[in-house]
Amino acid sequence: MNRYAEILIDMISNAVDRPFHYRIFPEFSNSIKPGMQVTVPFGSRSCQGYVLRVLDHTPVEKLRDITAVVDPEPLLTAEQLALIHWLAMRYYCRKIDALHALLPASFRRGGSPFKVEVLELVHQACEANLNRAPVQQKAVRLLKEKGPLQRRELIRLGISAAVICSLEKKNLIRKNRVLSIPQRRTTEKKPTTPRLLSEAQAECFNRVCRAIDNPQPQRILLHGITASGKTEIYLQGIARCLELGKTALILVPEISLTPQMIEHFEGRFPGRVAVLHSRIRGAEKNRQWQMILSGEARVVLGARSAIFAPLNDIGLIVIDEEHETTYKQEEAPRYHARDVAWWRARRHRAVLLLGSATPSLESYYQASIGNTQLLSMKERVTPTQLPPVTVVDMRRELKEGHRHIFSRVLLRELEGVLERDEQALLFINRRGFAGFVLCRECGFVVRCPSCDVSMTLHLDSGTMRCHYCGHEQEVPQTCPQCGGHKIRYFSAGTQRVEEEMKKLYPDVSLIRMDSDTTGSRNAHNYFYRHFREGKASILIGTQMIAKGLDFPNVTLVGVVAADTALNLPDFRAPERTFQLITQVAGRTARGPRGGKVIVQTYHPSHYSIRAAAAHDYNAFFEEEIEKRRMLGYPPFADMIRFLFSGEEEETVMAAAAWFTEQLSLLGLPGELLGPAPASLYRIKGFYRIQTILRGDNLVPYAPRIRKIMQEYHSRKPVWPVRLAVDFNPQVVL
Repeated sequence: MNRYAEILIDMISNAVDRPFHYRIFPEFSNSIKPGMQVTVPFGSRSCQGYVLRVLDHTPVEKLRDITAVVDPEPLLTAEQLALIHWLAMRYYCRKIDALHALLPASFRRGGSPFKVEVLELVHQACEANLNRAPVQQKAVRLLKEKGPLQRRELIRLGISAAVICSLEKKNLIRKNRVLSIPQRRTTEKKPTTPRLLSEAQAECFNRVCRAIDNPQPQRILLHGITASGKTEIYLQGIARCLELGKTALILVPEISLTPQMIEHFEGRFPGRVAVLHSRIRGAEKNRQWQMILSGEARVVLGARSAIFAPLNDIGLIVIDEEHETTYKQEEAPRYHARDVAWWRARRHRAVLLLGSATPSLESYYQASIGNTQLLSMKERVTPTQLPPVTVVDMRRELKEGHRHIFSRVLLRELEGVLERDEQALLFINRRGFAGFVLCRECGFVVRCPSCDVSMTLHLDSGTMRCHYCGHEQEVPQTCPQCGGHKIRYFSAGTQRVEEEMKKLYPDVSLIRMDSDTTGSRNAHNYFYRHFREGKASILIGTQMIAKGLDFPNVTLVGVVAADTALNLPDFRAPERTFQLITQVAGRTARGPRGGKVIVQTYHPSHYSIRAAAAHDYNAFFEEEIEKRRMLGYPPFADMIRFLFSGEEEETVMAAAAWFTEQLSLLGLPGELLGPAPASLYRIKGFYRIQTILRGDNLVPYAPRIRKIMQEYHSRKPVWPVRLAVDFNPQVVL
């Protein structure tokens, strides 16, 4: 009886984004399994593919045969195959994009690179049968004593290639491919001991343990202020998992946090931690995966992509700083690690623990309506409590004749820090794009009348434009609010802050951490250790310095321009402003000397800044959630962004208009916004137009939307316009 296989071709193309049916040779019929990597004929060439399913029947009449099995063991588990399908449907990507996200590239070049070929004894092999061949006897004896060995190991032990060949011909030894076990790492450090928990920590930890012991998936939000001891709960929760024979997975939002977290986790679980993030490449990444697959590493620590680590029997998944936008992948598949984590937690009946001092509105709202357990820690475990925050009105500084980038208060506090040989952090959230029109007399920013987001200045057209609905208007010559004439284009960045610091303090050692200075492989680790060891007095940086880092000698944090995040053309701008100010404020007052925070802003009365200065998350949440409810933004609706890009402006607009019209005919719930120019309208010669679909629970409509996507890609003639679809985007620029 013939058997058949559904094969996913390893090719990045919309035309092949579906399974193809192949016939299985009779000699392969019992060995072909889902998840295997195979070689198949495709057109006029031979291609790699992956077995999705094995079938007894197929509706396809003319079939070609699988030509080879790359590896006798499946490369993908049943969980990974199910996850590929879920990712493709949830995030509107090709299945092969989802598959590539799950596996290192080295795996896809001929099967698992961790399988090695060994020589092992055939069951009936016996030294007595080799009385006249002492060297062959020695080879058999070595394999009996040491177990299967690689060919080069036998040769190193004095067994020639000719002897090995003779034993193979006599069918006394045979080849086999096994998972190689990595060399166990040795450490001279003594394991750190669990810390004594405070009353609040103990209460939260006990509830986490009860959830781990319960064989049902559970989602918990741990809302703890900065320095409240969330990491210790993670560590002791993981220890509980290991006691039960389970594994654990911990995600951090930034690579810059990894050196510090590695210290914590390897100190507590020496030799049992694998580390995965994008800066690890080649042989080292292979070694980390090897440790996981072999079972040596029972704990995995990493950034976003570590969510796909091939752990079995997961008991706990931790997402630290769960509110961070870096957990959202910006290229296909555009997944959110928090959603993938919950998918895996349900599959493993595990606990998903979300930790943050400033939870995302989506997560906190789910906790407020009872869909997520809420645990709170409102006190620090450090000797000092939350630092006082001084908000400086930069409008007043300007009116009083002080035009420097640093306020007089911040300069005075910096002087004191340097005199006392302490350290300071200067934070400015310049992300590569930050432009808006602001009145420097009253702080007024022009906003879209329909979308309640700031409008963006377009210097080429001299207009301001909303990048949600397309509303456009001229740049005001005078302020619509106060009538003032000091209308300015606002922009600042870390490099300018660094230059100003060098002018003021030419002899002071400082570090700048941003995407320009941390490009090399070990830059984050170097800067972290350099500053922690006191070799620099001032650390200047973007959001990568705003969370997670622990520097006891930092007694001053200066937020140079709180308005940079506040006035981005994004409905999440107030939330990000509150989060960033709160998080960066938490970097100080961690040592016995205490600390202060100075926030410079043109909007001192804005609710996000007032709440951050008061360390009051609930006040911010109550005000922001009502605005989201009125405007129909998440968490009260889903959003899907359809982004069209191409070199010919008219063609891009035509493609976007056609697609938007087809969507409108589906009768989907909610509303369509656009097509309208994206915030970054032209990048590297490509024009960008977007349409946004906003509505309640859009997940069930994915098949109908994907059908429109298929029609778009198969349309003749084909538009030279790329379509990127993003489900619930975190940033719309």
